[in-house]
Amino acid sequence: MKTTSIKGELTKFIKKSMGSENPRFSGWYCGITNNEERRKAQHNYNRGKIKYWKCINAGTMKNANQVERYFSEKGTANLPSPNGAKISSRWVYIFKLPATKQMGLGGVLESQSLYEQVFGN
Repeated sequence: MKTTSIKGELTKFIKKSMGSENPRFSGWYCGITNNEERRKAQHNYNRGKIKYWKCINAGTMKNANQVERYFSEKGTANLPSPNGAKISSRWVYIFKLPATKQMGLGGVLESQSLYEQVFGN
């Protein structure tokens, strides 16, 4: 799969998940891996903390790095690996970061968190 197709598919996924044609990418994380299941576990996917997750085989580590860099430039969170990626890391994944409980203008505003702020738990 070409990197432009992967970028388009992941962007469409984000837009659909956010219900917006102009979503904020800062609430998302993009990375690459050679083992999706292990990476999901490391990001606590199975504990229900991550609602939206998508992973695509980019074919090569070079392609995966290009896609990751593209989304990083769009504003996604990325953690640089001190040892670099493994050559077998050809999967690129993206997920919506869990909402924080931050309040005020800088906080995430979701209907459930607003309800909790107004009426308590």
